[in-house]
Amino acid sequence: MCGIIAFLHNSELPAPLARQALASLRHRGPDACGEWSDEHVFLGHQRLSIIDLHTGGQPMHSSDERYVIVFNGEIYNYRELRCELQRSGAQFHTQSDTEVILEGYRRWGPTVAERLNGMFAFVIWDRSERIAFGARDRLGIKPLCWAVDGDVVIVSSTQEPFSQITGFDQLDPVAIRDLMTFDYVPTPRSIRKNVRKLEPGSRFHWRPGRGQPQVETYWRPPHADQSQIAPSEEELEELLDRAVSRQMISDVPIGVFLSGGIDSSLLVALMARHSDTPVKTYSVAFAEPGVDESAIAERVAQEFSTDHCVLRAEEIGAEALQELIGSLDEPFCDVALVPLHALSRLTRKHVKVALCGDGADEVFGGYPKYLVAGQSAPQLPFSSLMRRSLEALPWRPRGAGHLYCRTLPADERLGFSTISRYGDFPVFRKDLNQLLAPELRGHAGVADYFEPWERHRQPYGATLDTDVLMRADLRTYLSENCLVKTDRASMLASLEVRVPFLDELVLDRVLPLHSAQKLRNGQLKALLLPMAKRLLPREVWDRPKHGFEVPLPAKLAGPWRPVVEQALHWGARNLPVFNYAYLQRLHRINLSETSIGTELWNPVVLITWAMAQRVRV
Repeated sequence: MCGIIAFLHNSELPAPLARQALASLRHRGPDACGEWSDEHVFLGHQRLSIIDLHTGGQPMHSSDERYVIVFNGEIYNYRELRCELQRSGAQFHTQSDTEVILEGYRRWGPTVAERLNGMFAFVIWDRSERIAFGARDRLGIKPLCWAVDGDVVIVSSTQEPFSQITGFDQLDPVAIRDLMTFDYVPTPRSIRKNVRKLEPGSRFHWRPGRGQPQVETYWRPPHADQSQIAPSEEELEELLDRAVSRQMISDVPIGVFLSGGIDSSLLVALMARHSDTPVKTYSVAFAEPGVDESAIAERVAQEFSTDHCVLRAEEIGAEALQELIGSLDEPFCDVALVPLHALSRLTRKHVKVALCGDGADEVFGGYPKYLVAGQSAPQLPFSSLMRRSLEALPWRPRGAGHLYCRTLPADERLGFSTISRYGDFPVFRKDLNQLLAPELRGHAGVADYFEPWERHRQPYGATLDTDVLMRADLRTYLSENCLVKTDRASMLASLEVRVPFLDELVLDRVLPLHSAQKLRNGQLKALLLPMAKRLLPREVWDRPKHGFEVPLPAKLAGPWRPVVEQALHWGARNLPVFNYAYLQRLHRINLSETSIGTELWNPVVLITWAMAQRVRV
């Protein structure tokens, strides 16, 4: 796993500036640093050495010296592609997957992205044609962003380098709206006004003098296919077994995050088949009984005789929390990032690579909302009149949000109750117009708050049924929240995390299935459950689904209270984007009732991040 950067330009670029920008990515690759420049092109690479430790350094040249690449990720079918390329006459000088991408591009051109199975983001420079080509994996497991600065195009793994370059310190008002709404800033926007994120499943070309890169999509989640038959238990087990086996390829020690749920426990069961030594498993234990699953994880570890390490969740105090938020490349508001980073940092003391169960819920249907999609209760009688009355009130009565939700049409109700934290809802606690400062509202496009989610939903149908919701989740909640959270939390600790449930072997077989094949008789993860019952202890699969939860209101009123109060104090004087009287009101309510979570947390995260990053509106 690595951090990459490319400066593509027509004018001289000060080398010290390029190196300073590259150094900001060191946490993504602390083992080695490499750079290459030629004719106003600079490619930089920070390496976390995983495969081919001795000859896999970057930037790397193709065998004919024409192409140069910087690459972040792992290609799991690189051995098969290598053999195919060798039969076509390609010569290899390393054992790395990086060289396979280079030789693949030399032979197949841009379609190489469609042949790669794995997690990746890369930039290739063609020295002969003076063309830059880049791509990002199907679901965006690895990040890539870019910006145009005059006649320079800057491409980077993440946004840290832009904090080192003048002209990228202005916040995007629409991105602020999106962060408050979804907990993250959806692609292609970023929190920085002039920086764009390459969307998952996309690739780009750029020539000097052509302005912005030309971006195209090469993959989208497939539509549901009624004719597709679900795999048998034996076929599915074989696919998952192959996915786990090839994602265990590593020249350094490897482990697995073990939560005690079905997904991570299945990974442990399958990994044990392919390891000559006990699998290294890592769990986090919480002090709060309601969220602690370490006992079940311990039971799985015993079942498969793993080398198990239970990491007590560190009590993250105000100072440590501020440091973590301030170190992110852009603000991110899923609070599960905090314990996940602690787990990653402690795991990194033992191994450099870990597998995790991300993606199983979205691919196999693991969320309760999938069972009730399109089946929500009807609107209340006279809902239109009741809604107008609530919106017209000069004050917001406590609890009015629950009543207001029942007055909304089904699609808007989904956004109010499930997907969005804030929105265009003129009722206490979820109202962007109350939260945002008056001077920001017009620029933030409050009325269009749900457009980033709708954009990914609409290609799959006008009716919001389970199949549409599951496909929208792949490109929104999974790509933009879960995978971003795992990447940032782990890479801040210089730990590579792999996701076997998102291996192409699994995706190509399972994604086209209709939801009825995945949710049978009201059973979530119906395809995985028979395997779980056969391979795992009963305690794992015979219990309600349990998320990775943090008691946020109690934290904000307790150990994290200094973060809240410092943020509100600093923000009122330096970041005029919020109604700080409103936020102070939320804070007072939470101190007395511990009932306010994300509505207070999301603004505090942005303010705390801005304090560290020295940005402006």
